[in-house]
Amino acid sequence: MKKLSLMLVVMLGIMTAVNAQTSPLKDYLGKYVFAAGSPLAEAMVEVEDTTLKVSTAMGSFMLDKKGVDTFYLAAYDALVIFKRKSTNEVESVSIAVQGMELVGTKEGAASLVGNKEEFQSEILTEKYIY
Repeated sequence: MKKLSLMLVVMLGIMTAVNAQTSPLKDYLGKYVFAAGSPLAEAMVEVEDTTLKVSTAMGSFMLDKKGVDTFYLAAYDALVIFKRKSTNEVESVSIAVQGMELVGTKEGAASLVGNKEEFQSEILTEKYIY
């Protein structure tokens, strides 16, 4: 019985440690869209083996964590900085590469919150049309 209890505690500790390592990276996940005319149209940020991976039309690259919201893209000698809103939610990414700064806006849940009233009015309109 003692062995079973010890094993359960160890497994719980391992699961907690693994979750703690990957959960901060979840803030960065999603699709980022860059300004028209930018060398980069869009980028998809994913997690692969507890590391952030950026996929673009130019290929997929791993990011090395350097600090809070700061990463390094070795393939292009670029500094990647994620920027947050006052609500602590990631809203954009800034990539400093070859003297340029490319800024991409995150798509997803944040845009749905901003259109809540429009979404509700559309639902009400559809409800009363039928």
